[in-house]
Amino acid sequence: MAITDYSYLDAADATGRVFPTTTKPSRIQVTIDQPTLVSTTNSLTSQRRSLGAHRIQLEYTYPPMSADEMQPFIAFFNAMQGQGKAFKLNVPKELINDTTHIADSSTHTSTGSYAVGVREVTVDGFGNNLSTAIKGGNFIQFSNHDKIYVVAADGGSDGSGNCKIRFEPGLITAITSSETLNTFNQDIPMHAIFASDKIQFDVNSALLYGFKINFVEQWTN
Repeated sequence: MAITDYSYLDAADATGRVFPTTTKPSRIQVTIDQPTLVSTTNSLTSQRRSLGAHRIQLEYTYPPMSADEMQPFIAFFNAMQGQGKAFKLNVPKELINDTTHIADSSTHTSTGSYAVGVREVTVDGFGNNLSTAIKGGNFIQFSNHDKIYVVAADGGSDGSGNCKIRFEPGLITAITSSETLNTFNQDIPMHAIFASDKIQFDVNSALLYGFKINFVEQWTN
């Protein structure tokens, strides 16, 4: 057997660093941050300006685990040097998308090119003439960059299976007609860092480990 190559742990590309999935979380808490500048006038009305920023944060809570089940998580956290390195977090599809779309294995391709800041993109590959081809609240991702977008409203399809999707935030990277959406029946890979430089876990008298951990979307290395 060959000696283990650890170069992926130090590579500029985070693709090879994948958070362990040997045990799935029993609970995920999702926080979506969209900062807005708000000021109150003398008449007590408000003036608001969105900063256009958008970030997803996740908290994973795990069921009780044995030491053998816990060790991969401890090892991975230390390998990432706390918040020092980005990695891929495969978010379970069952916990972020509706039951219809997690059975959808079709390829959905952009029908045109769209610039940075655009919030509506038309993609193909859906069923024809559906009143709800895509559901608001689902998470989507385009094939040429790591940002995860949130569908802002239900969208229907036309007679050719094309669906215009409205999402937030606006595109942070332009896309072309060759870009595809993430496959809905697969876990969605979030480019992430840990939210803290500390990892904490507890052990009970039955030697079962309790564990929760927080992640912050990063979309750059």
